[in-house]
Amino acid sequence: MMDVKPELCAKIVGRVRKPEDDTIFIQIEEQFWEATLNMDKFSHIIVLWWITERDRTPDRMNLTGTPPKPDAELSGVFATRSPRRPTPIGVSIVAIKEILPEKRRIIIDQIDAFDNTPVVDIKPYMPSSDRVDDAKVPSWFEDNEPRYTTF
Repeated sequence: MMDVKPELCAKIVGRVRKPEDDTIFIQIEEQFWEATLNMDKFSHIIVLWWITERDRTPDRMNLTGTPPKPDAELSGVFATRSPRRPTPIGVSIVAIKEILPEKRRIIIDQIDAFDNTPVVDIKPYMPSSDRVDDAKVPSWFEDNEPRYTTF
C-alpha cells in the first residue's frame, strides 16, 4: 500500500501591516471582508499567521529545540513556541483597537509577526472556551509575564 501524505492549502485572508507610524493592523483581502461581520462585538481576536521566515525545509525538519529561558530543557517543538516547526503557523491573541471597514483594516495593539506576514485565519477570543484557569507549564515558563489578565 502506498503511503499518501495529504497536502494542505491555506488561503491568505489578509496580511499583518506595521507601517512606520507605529499603527499595527491586519489588512483583510477584499473577498474575505464579509467574514469580519460582528467582529466589532469582540475585544480580542486570535490571529493565525504563516511564519514565512521559517517556511523552508531545514526549519520544517526541526523537531526539537531549547526554549530561550534559563534552565530550559531540550524539548520537542510541540512543547515549545519555536517558529522552527513542521508547519510554521504562528498564533497571537491581540486586542482590537479599531475596525476601519472603508479600508478593510483591523487595527490591533500588537502582534509578534513581521510586516507583510500572511494571515491564514482569525477567530474571536472567547474567555469561556479559550482560557484555562489551572494550566500547567514547565518551571522555565512559570515567570512569564501574563498579558491581558489582571489579578
